Amino acid sequence: MLRLGENTRRVALAGAAVGGLVAVTLLAAAALLPLLVPAAELRRAAIAAVAGTTERGVTVSGDPVLRLLPSPRVELRKVTFTLPHGQSLDADAVVSRISLWPLLFGRIVVSEVTLRSPSLVLTGERRAPQLGIMPFLAAADGPELRVVDGTIAWRSQSGLTRELVSGIVGSFDRVAGGRGMNLSVVFDWRDAAVEANLSVDDVKAFLGGTPTATRASLTSSTARLRFRGQASFAARPVAEGSLVADADSLRAWLDWVGLPAPTSRGLGPFSFNSQLVLDGDQLSFTDTVLDLDGNRGEGGLLVKLDGERPVVQGTFATERLSLNPYGRMRLTSDDGREWSREPFDLSVLDRFDLDLRLSAGQVTAEDTTFTTVAASAVLSNSRLTLALGQTSGWNGMLRGTATLSPRWPGRGADGTGLSVRIAAECTDISLERALDDMAGLDTFKGTGTLQFDLQGEGRNAQDIAQSLSGTLALTSSGGEIAGFDVAQVLRRIERRPLSGAADPRGGHTPFTALQVTASLRHGLATLGTMAIDGKQVHLDMAGTIDVGQRTLDMSGEAALKATPKDGEPQDIALPFLVEGPWTAPRIMADPVSLIERSGAAQPLLEAVKSRQTGAVHTMIEKLVKPVAPLPAGAAGTGN
Repeated sequence: MLRLGENTRRVALAGAAVGGLVAVTLLAAAALLPLLVPAAELRRAAIAAVAGTTERGVTVSGDPVLRLLPSPRVELRKVTFTLPHGQSLDADAVVSRISLWPLLFGRIVVSEVTLRSPSLVLTGERRAPQLGIMPFLAAADGPELRVVDGTIAWRSQSGLTRELVSGIVGSFDRVAGGRGMNLSVVFDWRDAAVEANLSVDDVKAFLGGTPTATRASLTSSTARLRFRGQASFAARPVAEGSLVADADSLRAWLDWVGLPAPTSRGLGPFSFNSQLVLDGDQLSFTDTVLDLDGNRGEGGLLVKLDGERPVVQGTFATERLSLNPYGRMRLTSDDGREWSREPFDLSVLDRFDLDLRLSAGQVTAEDTTFTTVAASAVLSNSRLTLALGQTSGWNGMLRGTATLSPRWPGRGADGTGLSVRIAAECTDISLERALDDMAGLDTFKGTGTLQFDLQGEGRNAQDIAQSLSGTLALTSSGGEIAGFDVAQVLRRIERRPLSGAADPRGGHTPFTALQVTASLRHGLATLGTMAIDGKQVHLDMAGTIDVGQRTLDMSGEAALKATPKDGEPQDIALPFLVEGPWTAPRIMADPVSLIERSGAAQPLLEAVKSRQTGAVHTMIEKLVKPVAPLPAGAAGTGN
């Protein structure tokens, strides 16, 4: 035991001596190595680690500092790298970690470089930025890279610089013996944290233009994008593989990236799955599946970025499409009494060109369903053309086109606003449903054909309504007019002529034929023909409809067809007037006609013709008082 204890003490003393010697050696090295290694060599090695083998284009403020504790490293202060195409890279400090063993023999080998507070300024207008750090990325035996609190900015040709990305914390690691790389970056963009990852199997091939296995992802708190396939990044970027993207809210994502939403509602959960082919300035998306607001479509897209504006071409098909999440386009005020005066926002028409085709088995808008829908949207030079092919809807068939374009300077008073032309043909449709959907009118019921070709221009719906010009035609072979019973009114006049001044509204008037034609100019529609024929009555009307003011000024004659009475036909015809707002017009029988039908009122009529006194006029007004308008929807349904 005593011998073992003695040996233990000897081993402990020997270990302590060796440890002390190593410590002294390290302290001596820490003191002497900064003196033995020339500052110029430290500077060259630190710069070569990130800028190649030359110091050309690199500016360093101050001498390099070699520190051995807690690990060997070289620090350079205020370093500026001049990059191609007028770009620049500045860093508050460049810290190069040195391998210890080679350092003991006087060689400097950099294993890792950290850029503290670097600022990368990119330039160029239409080409992809050419990063000047490509040689560093391509070097198989180069060091790994770390970035702390970095910033990327963009300098336009005018010299204006704006910050794109800040708060960058990233790492660049070499894998597969230096052939591949893993790049991970976390940064702040528009007040949101974003994480980006890029993995490449062969960096040299990737940067040299030869596609290699590549995986990339971009993730924020509410959106995600992932790519997996083959890619290269050289003078002409190339990629081919699968692309998956999704967002909790497409509207929130558009707002985040600074793009205007095309609708005021909807654009919620979104997902996109496609096969991507990128070839320079052209992106092709095939086998695409798009899910948005519960709607799913399949098709493809082609995006071209080589012109003055992006060009988007695509074709999509879907079994069912619901437009209800996006609301209904409102052209009127909230109370529905006048046209909207809210200015149109046409900025989206000048951002890109579009050629999109859509086919759908069923399209739902509120409680209206259209089937076998084939539609297209073509946007070129700020002119948008929407076309609807032969489509089943409103229990009939319809097709039409709509063209929208900004009013160019010189056409409008101030060169702003919208020019619109709409042409449509609706055959054998439900008049009640179609007219209610298009104009909020529920007067006509039955099946008919509607044709119109209208155009107008202005800054809002009110301006367009006041400038509207074109033609309109409506025909029907059977139906009814809801809101008043013409036959009942005429029979009442037959029995008591002066009772015709009572409210004629309520009930309905069946017809076997309806024909309406009108021409519009500057928002005023003039009736060419308005004839309504039924088994009991016939109506002819003339006059105008002020579309801009939404008022009626029409007159006509309603005739009760001859019916046998004691073997003799009895014909009754009554002139009448329709005036006031078209949602609740005043319907008035012609006063003179009523008086002429009343034998008791003939002396009064003669007095009117001969004396024209105010007192007589007062009596006439009491006898024949115009009907006051009822609130919209308050008309009765009596017979």
